[in-house]
Amino acid sequence: MSGSSENNKGLWYGYLEAGNSSSPVIRDQQLETGNAKTVYLFNLARGRILEYQREIVEPKLRELKPAEAGAIADLDAAYPEARRQLNGRVNRTLNIPERAAPAAKARAPDDDDDRAAISDDEDDWIDPEDD
Repeated sequence: MSGSSENNKGLWYGYLEAGNSSSPVIRDQQLETGNAKTVYLFNLARGRILEYQREIVEPKLRELKPAEAGAIADLDAAYPEARRQLNGRVNRTLNIPERAAPAAKARAPDDDDDRAAISDDEDDWIDPEDD
């Protein structure tokens, strides 16, 4: 995923072709999910950074077409807030115990879980919020 749609900040601008859930996206090379099988993408249509299954989403990503270049301004305008929100969620989920204190139990996933996947059926969007 490199080429003409990557800027000097490590952001890749592209398009996710997923039927009704298609959207311009940003892949930030600095954001890692901690799982080699998943990738974070900022989805402009959703206004959030979502975690996708890499093997499913990567074949559906493409470079922006020249006619879609206007989406870069929209992506740049919305991405910083989504990045702040993601950082806030990551910081809340880190539970670093103080010295000699027992680790707290893992928290159950809440309704704000941003893991999403796109199946091979372009119209089938799987998102925990839709449950």
